[in-house]
Amino acid sequence: MKARREIPMGLETVIEEVLGRGRVEAEEIRKAAGVDRDRLLAEERLEGERFMSARVRDATIKAERTRIQDLARAELESKKIILAAQKEVLDEVYSRSLQALSSLPDRNEIVRALLNANAADWRAGKVYASPGDADNVRAVAGPNFAGTIDSLGGVVIESGDGTRRNDLRFEALFSDVWRDSVREVAEILWPSK
Repeated sequence: MKARREIPMGLETVIEEVLGRGRVEAEEIRKAAGVDRDRLLAEERLEGERFMSARVRDATIKAERTRIQDLARAELESKKIILAAQKEVLDEVYSRSLQALSSLPDRNEIVRALLNANAADWRAGKVYASPGDADNVRAVAGPNFAGTIDSLGGVVIESGDGTRRNDLRFEALFSDVWRDSVREVAEILWPSK
C-alpha cells in the first residue's frame, strides 16, 4: 500500500487559496454567463414578440382585405341578381306594351295620322302596312299601297326609287321611344334612394 503523501502546510494554504480563487472566478463566470444568457433570452423573446406581432398584423391585414373582397364580391353578385331581375321586369313591360300597341282602340286614326304626316314621301313611292291596317291604308294610299308586312301596326314608306325606307311600324316607333326613355321607366319602377 502506498502511503499518502503529505502536503506541507504552506503548500496546502496556497492550494486552498488557488482553489478558492478558482471557485470565485468560476462563480463570477457562471454569474456572467447567467447574465448573458438572460440578456440573450430577453432579446430572443423580444425578437419573437416582434415577429409574432408582425405575423399577427400581416394576418389581420390579409384577413381584413379578404373580408372586404368577399363583401365586394357579394355586393357585386347581389347587384347582378337585382339587375337581372330588373331587366326581366323591363323586358316584360316592353313585351306587354308591344302587345297593347297591337290592340289600340284608335289604331285607324293613328295610322291615318302617320300617313298624313308623311304624305309627301308615300305619294311618290310605296306604302306597306300590317295585315290589320291594310284596308285602312289601302283606302288612304290607293294605288301606292304595295302590300302587307309582318308588323303589329303602322306603315313602312318606301321612296319611289327604292333607296329610302321610313319605318313607321308601331314596334319600331315604340323601340325608339323605349330606348330614349328606358332610364325614366326604370326610375319609375325602382326610384333612387
